[in-house]
Amino acid sequence: MNSAAAHVACRQLGFDFGVVSSTPCGQYGGQSHCGASGSAVAMKNLKCGGSEMSLSECEFEDADEACFSHSSDAIVYCGLDNAVPFVNGELRLVDGDGAPALPQEAGRLEMYLAAKSAWAPVCKVGFTSGAAAVACKQMQFSGSSGFSGCQSAGLCGRVAPEVAELACSGQEGSVVQCPLATGDDVFCAPEESVVLSCAGGGNPIGPPAAPANEPVM
Repeated sequence: MNSAAAHVACRQLGFDFGVVSSTPCGQYGGQSHCGASGSAVAMKNLKCGGSEMSLSECEFEDADEACFSHSSDAIVYCGLDNAVPFVNGELRLVDGDGAPALPQEAGRLEMYLAAKSAWAPVCKVGFTSGAAAVACKQMQFSGSSGFSGCQSAGLCGRVAPEVAELACSGQEGSVVQCPLATGDDVFCAPEESVVLSCAGGGNPIGPPAAPANEPVM
């Protein structure tokens, strides 16, 4: 299944875009999301151009016996453009493809910068254990279970971080209340993005950030 097929499938379901996960269905989120062995499979080698209105207009092959184990089932994340008015300093955890991480997974930490109307990765340079604790609590987790560089976790993206030196004490209500560097003061490569693990049940596409004394630019 190619990336354009994910877009077509998601648009057919009423979403704006789609992403094919690189994680096998048997390991996604640390558990199996594969179909039941022996159950029906619609197609294989699905390839779309991206402009199709339905998957039936795309190129595909009939499923064969090898497909019926369901170990190669595709995992697709669908999303909406500007579905929610994001708040400055809002946080999220994403996987290597940019799709939301599952609550029990580590993910690349990104912050929404209202001045740029864009999400930006957070750099590991200057990132503290206090920042990890505040970020996880902001996303409604009970706390942090650690952080690392994205290379060791295999979760680096292609976008360079625009937030660095995030140095919270651990007592702040949100990361926008912490000292940090943004914009032209950040000199980090995509491979320097921080990956965060949070403990307890939370929301990896967390709630809006609490107000800060100074805006994040």
